[in-house]
Amino acid sequence: MVVGTAVAVVAGCSRQHFRERADKDIEGVISQKNIFPDWKVENWHVYPDPRARFADAPDAHPDFPPYPPDDYAAWVTAPNPQHPGRGGAGRYEGTGYLDSLAAWDVQNRAEDTAEEQREKEPPTGGVAPTPGPESKDTPDTPAAAAVAGGTASYLQVFASQDRPFRIRLDQSVELALFNSREFQDRREDLYLAALPVTLERYGFAAQAFASERIIRESIGRDVPGGGGEFWRINTDAGFNRTFATGAELMVRLANQIVIDLSGPSPQTSISNLSLTFVQPLLRGGGYAVTLEALTQAERTLLYAIRSFARFRKVFYVALTGVVGTGGGGGGGGADYTNNPYGLQGLSTNLGRGIGANLTARPTGFLPTILRAASLANERKNVAALENFLLLFQNLKEGGGVTDLQVAQVEQNMLQSRNTVLTLERLYLDNIDFFKLQLGVPGTVALELDDTPMRPVRRHLQRFDQLYLQMHELAQLLGRYDPKVPPREFREQAGRLLTESSLARGTTFAQQYQKTAEDLRRLSDDALAGQLANLLAQRRKLLDARAGRLLKGQPETPEQTAEADAVESRIDRLRFEQALRRYEDQPWRGQPADRAAVEQANLFSAAFQAGFLVAAQIRNERMERLRTGWPALAPLTVDGVDLLGVPYDEATARVAQAALVNRLDLMNARAQVVDSWRQVTVAANALQGVFNVRYDLNTTTPRDEAATFGFAGTRTRHTVTLDLEPPFVRRAERNQYRASLIGYERSRRNLMAFEDNIVTDARVDLRQLRQLAVTYKIQQRVVELAYAQVDNARSTLLAPPDPTSARGAAGEAAALTQQLLTAQRSLLGSQNDLYQAWLSYKSLRMNLYLDLELLTLDARGIWIDEPLPPHPTDGPPGRDPGPPEPGVGQRPPDPRPAPPPPR
Repeated sequence: MVVGTAVAVVAGCSRQHFRERADKDIEGVISQKNIFPDWKVENWHVYPDPRARFADAPDAHPDFPPYPPDDYAAWVTAPNPQHPGRGGAGRYEGTGYLDSLAAWDVQNRAEDTAEEQREKEPPTGGVAPTPGPESKDTPDTPAAAAVAGGTASYLQVFASQDRPFRIRLDQSVELALFNSREFQDRREDLYLAALPVTLERYGFAAQAFASERIIRESIGRDVPGGGGEFWRINTDAGFNRTFATGAELMVRLANQIVIDLSGPSPQTSISNLSLTFVQPLLRGGGYAVTLEALTQAERTLLYAIRSFARFRKVFYVALTGVVGTGGGGGGGGADYTNNPYGLQGLSTNLGRGIGANLTARPTGFLPTILRAASLANERKNVAALENFLLLFQNLKEGGGVTDLQVAQVEQNMLQSRNTVLTLERLYLDNIDFFKLQLGVPGTVALELDDTPMRPVRRHLQRFDQLYLQMHELAQLLGRYDPKVPPREFREQAGRLLTESSLARGTTFAQQYQKTAEDLRRLSDDALAGQLANLLAQRRKLLDARAGRLLKGQPETPEQTAEADAVESRIDRLRFEQALRRYEDQPWRGQPADRAAVEQANLFSAAFQAGFLVAAQIRNERMERLRTGWPALAPLTVDGVDLLGVPYDEATARVAQAALVNRLDLMNARAQVVDSWRQVTVAANALQGVFNVRYDLNTTTPRDEAATFGFAGTRTRHTVTLDLEPPFVRRAERNQYRASLIGYERSRRNLMAFEDNIVTDARVDLRQLRQLAVTYKIQQRVVELAYAQVDNARSTLLAPPDPTSARGAAGEAAALTQQLLTAQRSLLGSQNDLYQAWLSYKSLRMNLYLDLELLTLDARGIWIDEPLPPHPTDGPPGRDPGPPEPGVGQRPPDPRPAPPPPR
């Protein structure tokens, strides 16, 4: 029984005890450090989230993981000393994240459908949010039956997925926080950084030790010394302790019990008590040397906590993605480079190079939806070119264009189709890379919701809708039927100019009938007189405009409005004159062929004049669109708009904010102090040895069974002075010199880090100020591109000019090239507008990251309300406030809590 008890004691506690004890110690250590709100530990748990793909099986024991599937060749060619035990065998992949994806998909599709109904946009003006795999918007939950069991392989799970999961940016971040392998690695890095602190702290506690040796000995009679049967029990116990001064104390009690089974004295016992105290006075002594390991471990944990806090922001930026500011519609992301002045304290460096330390390529959400928008635009371009091709084929039948122009249009259409194929491949590549960031298998079909880009896309759809309505009105207004009485054309034009989808809700429609009646009551002479006066007034206004242009004077809004009003009045008068000429029917009494031609010409003239009047409705709607462009998000620091203040003030503010708030810069400054401390530690090793040692040794009587019979008469006290001159210190000298160089290097690195941080912030600010102007310019470019396409199409369909010196063939070729060029310009301007919008959003986020003003909520989502900078790296002695509760070791379980017991 004694042997069994001893074996049980020696075996120690279970795996679970040590694991849980380590968890408890780590939780206490991190909670003690988690007292600064600027780098509060959030989204941290060392155990995988139960929803994660890499989650443990519900019935798995963390101390006895299952035996994973082995490589067959390794299994048959090497010994296999371990076999599946309590943990069983097999591979498990969690599928809880699929439930989240399915729920988000249903929610997002319902919200998008409701929003589309509110917008009431026609399908012809719509753009698919993210073109990708074909999907059905059915209300059923995707893969619900497949994920119910929770243990199927992911290849089987996604075989039944009938449509992509639609996911938004905030949902992507929430998914990645519990499903990303990189983020879980950083959580574990923080745990590992806290482990040395527990060890170093324990190094200054009294550390007990004990050992027991039990010997059964049988000695024959012929053996020198005699024979006998003996039990010997040797006990050795005591404790050690290290003090902050470098002193070492060891107290040791050794006891030997001998049980003679064959002699006259059945039992003897002898004990020895010793105490040793050593205090180094030169080399190896003092607080600086003794506490260095503990100090470094404690500070490294602080660096790790700040690194983790910054990693959360870096991770958010990497998930969101950095859109390049160059031209084109690809948006493949920024060029990430490793920063040699990055963070320390984790197993990675997290500096400016966001993607340098992430195993998954940082594709990002925004670059992916930019790819999708470019693809959607190119598909619209293909549809437009297909319509142009049909138009040109019809014009060819009437002799308006030649085979050469038809071939040009078809060539452009085929090139656009080829571009669609390339963009589809690039888009799907982006989707797969983004899945790696989220930690989901590549077989999961995802569809990214374009909410960040929706304001601009919606506004471009309104332009499409405006010109579509203008074309519809032109088709209805220009529908010619010689059998319809001419007077009905006036009524039809009035209805179209007031009740059509283009005119509905405009000021023009509200005032048209009254103005038309006033003009109708005028005599022909009065009408001609007003027109002559207005033409003279227009000439004066145009001369004044030319004079201002020569002098370089800008035109005021009042002057522009006056010129537009005169031009609009002229168009209305001419339309009234054209209507009167058509209603007079001057072709009556003429031969049938001449009458038909003259009637058609007068109708065409009335239509052309009416179309110019309808253009006033378009201009009014266009003015609303010009003033309704989505505004860029404000760029504020300390309540100051960095886009509105002078450049020097803006750069000064971002530099100050970056130098005050950056967490990695705080770590870099603290690491310079670490290097400075190493100088003193290395210098200590140059000294000689001068140790004061005190030893106490006492024993009990040898022939008595008195285990604790100590007495002063059997006690020895010894004081020893150990001295050693520093004759040989070559290695220590080199280490000391290296520590001095290391300190100087750390100072230079800190300067370089500060300069790089300031430079990055200044570069970001300059690009943002440029993008803010570029976005406004690009708005006008888009407006002009729409007008160019419309004008090119109208010019192509207009009757040929008989006075043209180029000829019909040359005119058709020029107009064809003009239409195709305008269409390409519209496509490029739309892509560039998307690029400018998303680049600004992306770079703005990156600037706030560089300024450490990217505030995240508890879910890890950016709170897009930058807070004023708050200095947190104050001098020693700053009161950090009361400590917060301990951080959790296990993630919260999203499943509902069980009901309380009855």
